[in-house]
Amino acid sequence: MDYSQKISERHWNLPEKGEREALREQTFIDDIVQKSHIEKELLKNLTGIETVFDGGGGSGRFSILLAKHGCKVVHFDISQPMLDKAAELAKAAGVEERITFVKGALENLSAYADRSFDLVISFDAPISYT
Repeated sequence: MDYSQKISERHWNLPEKGEREALREQTFIDDIVQKSHIEKELLKNLTGIETVFDGGGGSGRFSILLAKHGCKVVHFDISQPMLDKAAELAKAAGVEERITFVKGALENLSAYADRSFDLVISFDAPISYT
């Protein structure tokens, strides 16, 4: 594990991270606007999309949306508190059976072969991670 991954894990694994990140779209106007725009674009482009990899999926804002629209999603994140919050929100939304929650670092995707997914998304994670 390299130094940047250690720093990221320490930051994102703070116990309150999952809860705090789940409230971003209710708190910050830039997050509200960004999420709205990304949701619209994702939904316009779902034709033929059955499987999704959400790298750095956080508290599930896009994994849950895509699962609600019939996609099978791998929700991948470095943070256990984020994964826990995403699983809680997915259960509340009734889509937990469509989402697989995986803890891991984006530097190591060796568990997945090329072309394993119809769609790969990663919003904010590369910026937040570093």
